[in-house]
Amino acid sequence: MTALEKYARLEGSGVWRAGPEAQRRDVVVSLGNASLVIADGKSGAPLSHWSLPAVQRLTRGQKPAIFAPLTDDTGETLELDDALLIEALDTIRAALSPRRGFARLRMAVAAVAVLALLIGLAMLPRVLVTRTAAIVPPAARAQIGRDALNAMVESPAGERICADPEGRQAMATLRNLVLGSDWRVMVVAGLPGAQAAHLPGRLIVLGEGLIARLDSPEALAGWILAEAQEAERSDPLLDVLHYAGTGATAGLLTTGALPDDALRGYASARLTQAPAEPDPDAIGQWFRTEALSPLPYAASLPAERQNVAQALNAMEQRPFRDAPLLSDGEWLQVQAICAH
Repeated sequence: MTALEKYARLEGSGVWRAGPEAQRRDVVVSLGNASLVIADGKSGAPLSHWSLPAVQRLTRGQKPAIFAPLTDDTGETLELDDALLIEALDTIRAALSPRRGFARLRMAVAAVAVLALLIGLAMLPRVLVTRTAAIVPPAARAQIGRDALNAMVESPAGERICADPEGRQAMATLRNLVLGSDWRVMVVAGLPGAQAAHLPGRLIVLGEGLIARLDSPEALAGWILAEAQEAERSDPLLDVLHYAGTGATAGLLTTGALPDDALRGYASARLTQAPAEPDPDAIGQWFRTEALSPLPYAASLPAERQNVAQALNAMEQRPFRDAPLLSDGEWLQVQAICAH
């Protein structure tokens, strides 16, 4: 059994610094076949990967033992008190040190280490995004959704949030009937091609053009419901963090906030992409429960959603209630939400 095999999958605690001026952080250290992985001690989010053949010990015969990457110039260090981890790293370093007759072994181990490191670096952004999204609380998600929308309307392109008071009140009435008061529905003007999108924090954003072309609150209810159901199926924060990038995601993990410019352009891009793919069974169930016809919503769907429209049109027809979701006056107020 080689030293690498003996200590593979060994874990222990340590203290890590990203640089000489960086704050010390409690971490979990894991040894793989050819790499050392440093992860946050609380969240488990990966912070750094070191190639085992390139680890050097900076101190001798004292604790904590301090290690660093051999070729690193950022000042990254790892302090260890765990005797077994220190022994493992010292043993592995000795086994991988230059010796006559072991050149080929050294080259093979180095090649494996480089390959493992490259694979690890390729996986790191995805793992970081997934783990970060899993621990972001609802209040922070709501703030990220607001920040994404604000970044769009504060740009010089001319987009704005529609704020007619009567229109917003009528929209709130519709929202409460369709989703409940813990969701928010906003309408944006000035963005050509904007349709419907959902952002983190249970925020649904609609384009002024979509509101203008719909002919009933029931049709609009279907669009709102489709975005809400998609937000429940797939966490919208994952898409935001992929857009923001690894550095911004790491910043959110460590500081609780994304950098100011991380969301620039995101909301505009989302609103001009294809809206959520409706689930005809789930949408149809809501219309059945509310005793409402799905036909106005089906008729409003674009050509690429005709499969959904056909499924809704083929639903078993049941008696519908007489009262619409909104009165005629309330619906006119919704359609005039961008008038001021």
